[in-house]
Amino acid sequence: MAFRFINAILVAVIGCFAVTALAQQEPWQKIAPVGESFTILMPTQAVEASRRIPLNDQDSIRERVYSSLAAGRRYMVIAFVKTSPERVPVLSSFDSFILGIEQSFKGGEGEIRKSLTFDRDLSDQSGIVRQYHLKVGEYPGVARFLGTEKVFYALMVIGAEEGDAEVQRFLSSFTVGETNTSGQMSGVIVDIPTNADQLERLRTALPPEPWPRNGSPIMGGVLNGKAVSLPVPEYPEAARKANESGEVAVKILIDEAGNVVWAEASEGPASLRDAALSAAWKARFTPTRLMGQSVKVSGRIVYNFAR
Repeated sequence: MAFRFINAILVAVIGCFAVTALAQQEPWQKIAPVGESFTILMPTQAVEASRRIPLNDQDSIRERVYSSLAAGRRYMVIAFVKTSPERVPVLSSFDSFILGIEQSFKGGEGEIRKSLTFDRDLSDQSGIVRQYHLKVGEYPGVARFLGTEKVFYALMVIGAEEGDAEVQRFLSSFTVGETNTSGQMSGVIVDIPTNADQLERLRTALPPEPWPRNGSPIMGGVLNGKAVSLPVPEYPEAARKANESGEVAVKILIDEAGNVVWAEASEGPASLRDAALSAAWKARFTPTRLMGQSVKVSGRIVYNFAR
């Protein structure tokens, strides 16, 4: 009887540990940034921030860095679009890209010591994959670089070694597929004023980032005339019957590729805002360049609902 009772207690304790472990895994979520062709699991909602990454003495590339902070670790994903040798030589081949990344971990700004050491080649018939040990300040980490036909990817975890189960969960969950065009499904907090607290926490929290912070999006004002595609919103039938009309202003953030990555209907009749917001998410713009580099632009689209 006593033996059965002890067994029952052990089973209950083990069950509690299993439930606890499962609960700890639940916050992990799928990240699919708008305009990107990859998905990955991260322990918290990812924060998108623009960073200038020096890939050699001549080329400094501004890229979107997707980061998640959890349990003393910084998880990061960066996508680099492949280009021609004439445009950006360092992004014209995987070998050149790797040399550039290695260069970005040498010297630099001087405030944080960084290092990147080759570990092993994981390439197979499905693609090119190389793994590195990294160190940022006093924090060890692991980096994995992948090459596809059109994009080079960098996956990093700062604050943990490769053998950590959460590191493996992050690295093994990475997949490449169709480009996500819906910002409402991205799982990403973008670099806008209303997210300033999350962005500041990301910038100052430990482990540190390997590259310095860059500026905020430039202000673009009313952006209707700058769109290459501006779908007309559907007039809600209930609003039409109620003779409701007027202008709706939608605040938006455009990424470096001209995609809308954040939108919020801020002004206008409440009955018309959802329709305007839905149309704004589908708008597309010509990428904006500043001193040769593509940049984010914040502004608004104004829709006029006339009866």
